[in-house]
Amino acid sequence: MANRQYYVGEAIKVDGDYYDIIGKITYKNKADGKTWDEYRLRAISLSAERWLSVDNYYKEYSLSQINPSASTVGYHRVDSGTEEVIACSGDVDVQVGDVAEFLEYEDPTEELIISVEHWDDGTEYSSGYYLDPDEFGKDGEKILPSLGGKGGNVGNIIATIIFLLIWGIFAGASSFSNYFSMNKKISTYLKKSSKYTYSTSITGNGKEKADVYECKSPGTGTEQELLQGVAHDIIDGINGNTESIQQNDEKDDSSVAILTKKEYCIIYMGEDEKVYVQVSTRKYAYTSDKEPYRARSRTRRYYRRYYYSRGYNSDTSSYGSEHSSYSGYSDGTIDYDGSNELNSYSGTVRQSSIESRSSDGGGLSSGK
Repeated sequence: MANRQYYVGEAIKVDGDYYDIIGKITYKNKADGKTWDEYRLRAISLSAERWLSVDNYYKEYSLSQINPSASTVGYHRVDSGTEEVIACSGDVDVQVGDVAEFLEYEDPTEELIISVEHWDDGTEYSSGYYLDPDEFGKDGEKILPSLGGKGGNVGNIIATIIFLLIWGIFAGASSFSNYFSMNKKISTYLKKSSKYTYSTSITGNGKEKADVYECKSPGTGTEQELLQGVAHDIIDGINGNTESIQQNDEKDDSSVAILTKKEYCIIYMGEDEKVYVQVSTRKYAYTSDKEPYRARSRTRRYYRRYYYSRGYNSDTSSYGSEHSSYSGYSDGTIDYDGSNELNSYSGTVRQSSIESRSSDGGGLSSGK
């Protein structure tokens, strides 16, 4: 049933296959103010993921998947504009207020589609196809009879509609508030926190860039303690949504490297004895060989070695078509200890955040 709302945690049947809804994003087209929903789906019988787009205003529905190698050759553009995230819940990689430029293409049959989204942290390509309204929904769903329909119970229908409206309002409010407390990016946290001040940006290949912030008051203690303290603050700021994190234990360098699903961050003491935090997309790290701003030689080495050890191989599947700054790399790797203090702390913060959202009636997300 196309016109109803679906929620994170529900199961849904799409084009004959069953999926769990693990994320939901509501977008607004900034040109006309119209909204639509996109649901992140995970196949129940397989590990495949899909996105279901439901636009009830324009009566357009589609099923797609992320496809970095998608080509628009032979397709024609049918839509473009600016989209803004106005609500979200579950396991998604955006937050309320994020904005992207979008382009939509169709093949000559007007059945197949390709979508391109230009975000601040990179460009995403998706390919898929249109659906008819009766090709997705929950088993057993039936369209509510009209108020004037034969045998319709007007009182029951009105009560049902009111219930659905109230449910939608509370679910939306919960998603909105819970999202602000969960899926923050490091770049967003640094930008909004009063503890950090923007220093500069470094432009890499393909217009990717890294932003550098100075920690205003890192406190007192040894270099190791100062950088650990900054790392703890950032972990708290993003609710522990890290993929891996570790502090360098080499002599004369205590830099902390952090990888999330989308970002790479290095916390370090600069040559001028100031504490800096550099954050970029993982694509920047993959494609660019620029050194961190005012970094000492050991920091520069750790920055490259950590990404090569912990992020490079997995990112090859996403950015393999791009030129890699690690072609011919031979500067070694790092020994990673998954039980290190910072990684353990991040896991504790993440679990506390999940439990807090669950007790508040939030979604089923485990973070980014």
